[in-house]
Amino acid sequence: MTTNSYLVKALDYYPYNLEEALESLNYAMAYEENNPIALCLMGRVNLEIFKDYALANSYFREALAANVNYLETYAYFLDCLLIQEEFDEMNKLLTFARLRKGIDRGLLFYYEALLFEKQLKFKKAQKAIKEAMLLAQTGSFMSDLEEMKKRIEKKIGLK
Repeated sequence: MTTNSYLVKALDYYPYNLEEALESLNYAMAYEENNPIALCLMGRVNLEIFKDYALANSYFREALAANVNYLETYAYFLDCLLIQEEFDEMNKLLTFARLRKGIDRGLLFYYEALLFEKQLKFKKAQKAIKEAMLLAQTGSFMSDLEEMKKRIEKKIGLK
């Protein structure tokens, strides 16, 4: 078997069959330790399952070092940084991610809005939500943005 077939299995199993996913992922990483897809998935496991944010952060950094154009890494890494309240680092990653061709710019504005919300900068969050809405390409993403907009407006009312 090759790295790709183990990766396909790991991605297929995750998160529903964690034992099989981790086994396949470990095989994939044994074949190719700097594979950005494997590193990103290992970061996700540590972020979403084990809640080991420092280790997840490390895997996401390695994934980007292996390939800055593996775009899947950015959203998960931004989630991790937001949870850890690494605001300066998150800002730097957002700036860097905007330079990548093919990245979902609407999603980057969404994360920017989350960052501003967490920092209690609600007017800036509203502006980022508006930008994200302009770039939204699915109804479900637009609905998420509308809910976020309502939440921010309520918080402004509380201030």
